[in-house]
Amino acid sequence: MPLPHWTAENVLPPGRHPADLADIYERLVFDAPHANEREILFSALNSHLGMVRRVIPAGRAWIGGAFVERTAAVPTGLDVVLIPEDWGNLKRLTGPARDALYGLLTLRGVIIGQPVMYLDQVQPVGGLLDGFLCFPGDEDTWEATWSAVGNNVGMKGFPEVAW
Repeated sequence: MPLPHWTAENVLPPGRHPADLADIYERLVFDAPHANEREILFSALNSHLGMVRRVIPAGRAWIGGAFVERTAAVPTGLDVVLIPEDWGNLKRLTGPARDALYGLLTLRGVIIGQPVMYLDQVQPVGGLLDGFLCFPGDEDTWEATWSAVGNNVGMKGFPEVAW
């Protein structure tokens, strides 16, 4: 199902809108300004979701940030919150699978060794997106965050990709 058309405020109508990657490309890249920059962000999203599917067998991803707004400003990133269908599968991850999961998420306050350094934030896909994990019961909080238009003026919709 294609994403709805932009509103007069240059956002998607409020609500979660089921979409596949072709729908997202059509509305958020092809039908928006700064297509070249959006193409790069879309590629990051496509790669990110491909890696997510290797670690999380089934779930949904909500796409947010400036990428889902049709404004004159160049979008510099996008946000993805992952909602696993079976939280128990994630809790049982170990070793390389657990490492892969953490590689898909934005991490804050990271200390690494050899050489020791502190990083304020580590983001997946070269910093082009922020990846978050929705804990069970936190869906309403994430939905409110994803629906807020910059400076909390009005409401917007966002795409939901399921696998």
